Amino acid sequence: MFKLILKTLWARRKRNGWLLAELILVCILSWAIFDPVIVVTHDRMLPLGYDADRLCLLSVDVLQRSAPGYDSVANELDARMDAYLHLVERVRQYPDVEQATPLLGFSYPASQGSSTNTYQAAGDTTGKGTNVYLVDFLPHTHFFETYGFRPGKGLSPAELSDYSYGEKDLVIDANTLDYIFHTDDPRHKRFWRKYTETDTTYINIIGTVGATKFYSYQRPVPIAFRPVTPSQMAGCVPGEAQILVRLKEGVSQERFQHGFKPWMLQNLRAGNVYARDLKTYRQGIAESESWSTTPIYRRNLLVAVFFLVNLCLGVVGTFWLQTRTRREEVGVMLSFGATPGHIVRLLLGEGAVLTTVGTLVGCFIYLQYGISEGFSRGAMYWDILRPEYWTDFFWLHFFIVSFIVYVVLLLVVSIGVYIPARKISRIPPTEALRDE
Repeated sequence: MFKLILKTLWARRKRNGWLLAELILVCILSWAIFDPVIVVTHDRMLPLGYDADRLCLLSVDVLQRSAPGYDSVANELDARMDAYLHLVERVRQYPDVEQATPLLGFSYPASQGSSTNTYQAAGDTTGKGTNVYLVDFLPHTHFFETYGFRPGKGLSPAELSDYSYGEKDLVIDANTLDYIFHTDDPRHKRFWRKYTETDTTYINIIGTVGATKFYSYQRPVPIAFRPVTPSQMAGCVPGEAQILVRLKEGVSQERFQHGFKPWMLQNLRAGNVYARDLKTYRQGIAESESWSTTPIYRRNLLVAVFFLVNLCLGVVGTFWLQTRTRREEVGVMLSFGATPGHIVRLLLGEGAVLTTVGTLVGCFIYLQYGISEGFSRGAMYWDILRPEYWTDFFWLHFFIVSFIVYVVLLLVVSIGVYIPARKISRIPPTEALRDE
């Protein structure tokens, strides 16, 4: 069968040459369009590192001076912080709530803002630091277990929440620990920050949580959790203060919001601080991405789908037409005893061989671009972590995306060949040879 396929392709080499050229061009375009979408989709599907499905964000605000019940004394920074922490405790007592914690500042997983510092491993004299995202938290407020971070080696999330932190202590995720210190053991590990030639600050690593994504559309990046005091964060209330709420197991978001919102309006006010709005954490993620990466991702996905549809229509149409023009040839084969199944397999085999050759040539051509410029890195804008996913390894990346492109092209060509081949292989030989 294979020898017959090759002989038939060679006998029709002029016509097949144009089909092969079309497949090579389509393969190159497929690589350029599919690669960014595949990489970003891969990164978006990686686990967040915390359980966002049972999380809600409760925003707070303060009364205006003209509002009924406004208290000028309760508007002092410390008073507002005390009132805010009192609301957190009230939320924690709600029947459907498993845990609640203060969420202060503009830098936290999936937030619209970020705060960073540059750290080096203690003893590292290379002079190259690592840019680390910072998340501020209040100790003894159940922060880590409310978020639902996976435990790292050493202290558990609950123990990390209740640890008595010093001014120069940090918690990092396992991904950052492995990248900077090349180990999974956080004990006796320290960062340092070199401000001047004689001034060096050492920061102790108290423990770790599991690998965590700061942005949901990226892979995990270096992240550290910095303990703060209420007085340090008093200025965040109300502008950068929320309450992070974890629901009990089995409580649906719809049921919780239906019952909690009326209760919130009646009970969540302390001093001048009151609860303003409630949304799911997933909604918060969607809002933070709605003005940046989500439109770009949807645009690229739409372009890929549009190209795929046109690819199907174009390639299927071309092979459909080429197959239908072979009625007389099929009639000759039928008259010599060929079965319909044999004819369909022969025509499908020709399409498969053309697709294989076209994909090999097209991928080889695109490989030259990849060697020069590299392949897509998704939404990662800088190199900050070690290679750990297939998208990071050049040859593995090339072969996986090439295989996906090959499967798509093979499927499209097979559709374009199979339907007309099945029809013309089942007509009587006399009808197929009538025009001869």
